[in-house]
Amino acid sequence: MKNINLLYFSPTDGTKKIVKEIANGIGYEYKEFNITLPQNRSENLFFDENDLVIIGVPTYAGRFPKLLKGYLDKISCNNAMAVFVATYGNRDYEDCLLEMKDLFESKGFVGVAAGVFVAEHSSTSKLATNRPNNDDLNIARNFGVQIKNKLHNLNDVSELKLEVPGNFPYVEKNMPQVLMAPETDNTCVNCKICAKHCPTSAIDFNDCKTIDAAKCIRCCSCVKRCPVNSKKFTHPAFINMKNMLESNFADIVHMPEIFIG
Repeated sequence: MKNINLLYFSPTDGTKKIVKEIANGIGYEYKEFNITLPQNRSENLFFDENDLVIIGVPTYAGRFPKLLKGYLDKISCNNAMAVFVATYGNRDYEDCLLEMKDLFESKGFVGVAAGVFVAEHSSTSKLATNRPNNDDLNIARNFGVQIKNKLHNLNDVSELKLEVPGNFPYVEKNMPQVLMAPETDNTCVNCKICAKHCPTSAIDFNDCKTIDAAKCIRCCSCVKRCPVNSKKFTHPAFINMKNMLESNFADIVHMPEIFIG
């Protein structure tokens, strides 16, 4: 069996749970590369034909996270096999999975399987509440078993013909980019949990009420992790987006989708 590696970006831990459960289904020890925090996106990584890399990211407006595009320059590969995993907040993953596959295959990865899973939306708990749930995790674990069986029965990588949904050119929302950051009320105890988990170091470590809006990607890690619920977005553009999501997608139930080459 190949060396199992997990490479994931997961500000609110939904993607992390799915990727780990897939690895648990494969059933071998694995090495983790959690690239959520800035300090974990500094070293160069190399994978070769002895590696299987399970790559997981959340969808941002139907696309692969822009924040990670530059980091891909630090990743090199020589025919490592890859499993591409995209999570989304119950609206739509659109072209994220296809874009991820294209990006990593262009670097020399060989796609063996892919999957999309639903995780509670970062902007509102009313979409995909408490997901991934036990059913999602069971599907992820079984997906890992299927990947293991696929590799066990694979004679040559030329047999792999992985296809995933999506369109090229990738979707463009053409929405104005409004700078914003969460507000912090007086209940804040400056525990620094938000700053420790911010994927862009936007939160001042000495004063957690000070947030650089130019760095904020609205992942809501700080909002969801705050033990005293001190943080929330109050910008009208955010409120309008949140209301739109809740009105149109709160009552829809999407299920995981898996694709094996």
